[in-house]
Formats: sequence, structure tokens, C-alpha cells
Amino acid sequence: MKNQKLFWKTEKRKVKDLLPYERNPRVISNKQMEDLKRSLKKFNLAEVPAINEDGKICAGHQRVQALILLGRGEEEIDVRVPSRQLTDAEFKDYLLTSNRSGGEFNWDMLAEDFGIDELKTSGFDDTDLSHIFDSNLEIEDTEWDEEAELEKVKKTDIKQGDHFMLGRHH
Repeated sequence: MKNQKLFWKTEKRKVKDLLPYERNPRVISNKQMEDLKRSLKKFNLAEVPAINEDGKICAGHQRVQALILLGRGEEEIDVRVPSRQLTDAEFKDYLLTSNRSGGEFNWDMLAEDFGIDELKTSGFDDTDLSHIFDSNLEIEDTEWDEEAELEKVKKTDIKQGDHFMLGRHH
């Protein structure tokens, strides 16, 4: 059976019927999940999950989870299904390859072709932006007036009463 040529077909399945692989090592942060949900709301499901013949998810765990969180569990979606049941080794190989072979970004191209707002909206965080823009940003050198800043703090942040004032309690 393993020697049988493998091909993939598209079928319809309910989101809630897709079975997560209990040992899926891929995790995303809460922010990444929110970015994924935002993307699904805006663009719908452009990249369909891949499942094994038995319904177990090979690729797309996070997309399926996001759809469930968006209340779309009853919805039928396209999924990719192999022409035969994958062996355990094939399943694990595909699971890892599909999540690991995403490539890297060309940071210079991102800086040249996309604005900060576009990148933030798409899920890039401050760490990513520092990779993209550190070498490309010209930071304006402004004078720091410590005395003026201290005066602002004294006038706006410190009040009489039961507040902490300059190292002593009242």
C-alpha cells in the first residue's frame, strides 16, 4: 500500500468533524491566534487543511481551531485528503514538513515594500519590526530636557493627600 502513488483530492468536511492530532507539536501564541482569526474573517479560508483519510488533521490545526473559536464548527469547508491512508511515518513527515518549510522573510524587501501599519496588521510584532527597520530607520536626534520633563511630572502626577510623594507617604 505504501508503494501506491499518493495523490490528493479536495473534499468537503464539517470543521467540528476534523480530528486534531493529539501530539501536534505546533503551537501559536494568543496574539498569533488573534491574527489568524482576523485573517480568516477578512479573507476566509484560503489555505485549506490537509487531513489523513481517517479525518485526522495533518496540516491546518491552528486554522481549524481558529474556525471553531469563530463559531464556525458546523460549517463545511474544503480539505485535502490523500488517496490512501498515510503511514505513521508519512503522517509525521508531512506534519513536520508542512509546518517547517515555510521559509524566511527577506527583511530588506519587507522594509522597502510594506509600511509599518501593514506589517503590524498582518501580525508582525515589535521584535519583527526591529529586524526589518533597525538598519533602515533614521532616528531623529532630539534634545532631552530632563528638568522640563520633571516639572511636567510634578505638575500632573503628584497630588496632595494619601498618595506616594517623592519617597514618603502622606
